[in-house]
Amino acid sequence: MQTGKQVWDTKLIDVAKGAKGFTGAPLVVKDKVIVGSNGGELAGCCGPIYGVDAKTGKMAWQFDTIGGDDRSLASWGNDSWKTGGGGGWMTGGYDPATNTLFWGTANPAPDYDIAMRPGDNLYTSGVIALDPDTGKLKSYFSEVPHDSWDFDGSVGEFVMIDRDGQHYATHPNKGGYVYVYNRDPSISPLKIENVWHLGETSNFVTGVDPHTGQLQGRRDVKIGKNDNVCPAVDGAISWNSGSYSPDTGLYYKAGQEWCQNMEAQHLPKPGDFSGQMYMSATYTSVPAQGHDAAYGHINATDPITGKKAWEVVYKYPVMASLLATKGGLVFVPGSDGILDALDAKTGEKLWSHNDGLGHDGGIISYAVNGKQYIAVTTGWGTYVSQNLATLFGEPFKSMPMDSGVLIVYGL
Repeated sequence: MQTGKQVWDTKLIDVAKGAKGFTGAPLVVKDKVIVGSNGGELAGCCGPIYGVDAKTGKMAWQFDTIGGDDRSLASWGNDSWKTGGGGGWMTGGYDPATNTLFWGTANPAPDYDIAMRPGDNLYTSGVIALDPDTGKLKSYFSEVPHDSWDFDGSVGEFVMIDRDGQHYATHPNKGGYVYVYNRDPSISPLKIENVWHLGETSNFVTGVDPHTGQLQGRRDVKIGKNDNVCPAVDGAISWNSGSYSPDTGLYYKAGQEWCQNMEAQHLPKPGDFSGQMYMSATYTSVPAQGHDAAYGHINATDPITGKKAWEVVYKYPVMASLLATKGGLVFVPGSDGILDALDAKTGEKLWSHNDGLGHDGGIISYAVNGKQYIAVTTGWGTYVSQNLATLFGEPFKSMPMDSGVLIVYGL
């Protein structure tokens, strides 16, 4: 840390079981560095999550998100786990009280030709609870069993909250529903305490049972044309994180309201563990029926009950992460380059500044010598954010995708 000198360098992945890489930040838990790999649309097993010795760099354990145990194997008909995608591409969370690692898991492959993979397809599109010392599975929950929409659970966010003697983990899913778990890992599957809906225009299900977490009224994607599928493949919730304030007791989270017209295709089965792209559809992003345009919103919500305190609608869906501060502010880095500071209790806009380029990354607060700073990145062009050029045209069609700036403000 002091010199930048490399201490160790460990290769964890090769292409023997499908081309994979790392997209999320590592998580340090005691003497282990935990990192999850992508898999998802890539035909191969298993998008592993790794535990690495922090001092030596030696791999301590590997958890395969598909095909790693008998229960998973039994949930993939026709040995489809061998081309089933999976993975854990965003960073998970840690509960020191029970020494449990919570990690979200990615979608199965192929994304839409679901006849190719009969069964619930464990442990994709949900949450797993692992022992960080050994990588052993403690518990799990399948948020979207037999996922037909690419609504994975890899959103890298577990809000750990203790209230009235109960211990919760609140986890948003890409489909727009937010799952509230009991953090007790001795219960398997994980106990659902509540499920609430952040999305406003979704129609892929009629709802999710708030007591069991089971999907209701599924509208599965079929081979051929599927119009007005809501939300779009990029989700009502994306990778960008929300923020929780223990002072207000509110969870601040961005939602995006857009749909898609799509054509799902039957693809030839790739070779086992080949790592070939196995995403069987073409898409056009569109507004939801009854809406003139796509839109975004920032919600302030009780993370356990789902009761909404306030909402601010944004013309352009917010692609960056949010930040709540002790001073009662919520910072919203907008897609159009405007950085807003909202009142954490009311949502009133208190301040804004044009940062000159769309925000598509992170924002943090830190202090040096007693002075607090806010640091935010600009820079445009992720897979998800490129939808805005289709949906809105300018300024996103002309927004450069080869530059970015780190901007620091003093409070």
